[in-house]
Amino acid sequence: MIYSPEIKTLDPCDGRLAWAPTKSLLFITCLTVFLLFGYSTYSPTNTIVSFSLTIITLSFGHSVGLHRGMIHDSFSSSIQLKRFLIYLGVLTGLGGPLSLRYFHDLRDWAQRSKACHPYFCHYDNIFQDFLIQNNCTIQLKEKQIFRYENEYGQDKVILFLEKTWLWQQVPIIALFGYLGGLGLVVWGVFGRLFTCILGHWLVGHYAHKKGELVRVVPGACTQGYNVPFISLLTMGESLHNNHHAFPESSKFSLQKGELDPGWWCIRFLSSIGWIKTANVAETGRV
Repeated sequence: MIYSPEIKTLDPCDGRLAWAPTKSLLFITCLTVFLLFGYSTYSPTNTIVSFSLTIITLSFGHSVGLHRGMIHDSFSSSIQLKRFLIYLGVLTGLGGPLSLRYFHDLRDWAQRSKACHPYFCHYDNIFQDFLIQNNCTIQLKEKQIFRYENEYGQDKVILFLEKTWLWQQVPIIALFGYLGGLGLVVWGVFGRLFTCILGHWLVGHYAHKKGELVRVVPGACTQGYNVPFISLLTMGESLHNNHHAFPESSKFSLQKGELDPGWWCIRFLSSIGWIKTANVAETGRV
């Protein structure tokens, strides 16, 4: 859970874009490799492995482990389970867990301000936003500071994943290369990473543009919108208006008929006793 920012005078509008070499080169490399070799190495097996690992890492890893688990601390479980879920989240290639938490909170702080830099809110058109979000970062005049109740920032395993997040793909490359050769590496690693990165950006872009506005966050320069028709593909992350209104809730599906695979994962882990309690907006705890 986030305390109030320690720097209260920092202007979320006063920042400049800068090239993010690791993020940019990873994205360009994955896109290039998949475009060059994806067609020639296609096979049902490669596709199934790539799709399955994408679903597992985005659902149990990014949506549950990183977003709902570490960033919002919205459910309780053993630290061993959270470490494993965070590891799965790292495999999406979106970044180190602590860096992702910091930028998530920086973005939320900016969006809840009276005004903020266009980078935080995806104000640019889709083509500009595609290039900027996948190749750049933002640098403010000063570093915004956040304090946390949890101790994930001191956990040795999470610190290790933060330092080695990009290298965590190497064992998978070696395993897939041994089991399936070039084709499995192209689809199971480069194609999968490109899908995760592109999908993450698309959710951020559209869920801050338009959709269902059920609840308004007072005083926020940017609202989140529900985009329910893609909620199944996005593990429930596109139910962004619900999430903006109740950020500490593990359950993003708050209206009838909404699909939230991330919540289904939490319910499954809860049913076998691995998750003890989970925050649910307006309905107590499960």
